[in-house]
Amino acid sequence: MATMKTHAYAVAVIGDIVDSRVHDRTALHQALKTALATLNGHGLEPFHPTVGDEIQGIFATHGEALRATHALRLHLRESGYDIRFGIGAGEIRIVDGNTGIQDGPAWWTARDALNEIEQLATTPGWAGVRTGLGLDTTHKEGSDASQKAVGTTPSHEYDTPQIRALCHLIDAHISALNPSTSGTLRGLLEGESNAETAERLSISPSANTQRVNRHALRPLAEAMRATWS
Repeated sequence: MATMKTHAYAVAVIGDIVDSRVHDRTALHQALKTALATLNGHGLEPFHPTVGDEIQGIFATHGEALRATHALRLHLRESGYDIRFGIGAGEIRIVDGNTGIQDGPAWWTARDALNEIEQLATTPGWAGVRTGLGLDTTHKEGSDASQKAVGTTPSHEYDTPQIRALCHLIDAHISALNPSTSGTLRGLLEGESNAETAERLSISPSANTQRVNRHALRPLAEAMRATWS
């Protein structure tokens, strides 16, 4: 097995459906399948189902990962579902190239971040948070360069209190939106015209405009885009 870069780097993301057991499993699966199809081609390894109610994906940067998590969450929110994410950065090792089994610090950190954000959401006043950002593991001890790894080099630091707080604020704002208003926000982010979004949501253009203004969706969209760069 050939050896790749010693300090290979990528951003691993694990997603987990919130309160999945209370939903109709067939309807949930179809909604997730439809939402994932809209993200096909995004990332080094696009989001895909793994075990139970989880999905996984690999991205070159934190910005790309956050853009994908925001898009997927809004799609699911439109259908009445929600999802939380754990994000970890660092080495990703290819344990078995034939089966695609992976390991490494990025996945370990993503799992820890997912567990931490799930716990934080049980704290009074924090119920709406959905994005767990793990510390960058690029320089952690224990990296095994004898294993294959995939990824790129880190862009800029994302494991800061400011970015973490911004992600949580965005999460909380999205959590306060009803399904249809989540669809209006998605339209803004995807560059739809007001008329196109209104037609998709079966409402009048004036009603869609009122939603944008009433829920302060433009500054929310701007904050979301700021995390993608």
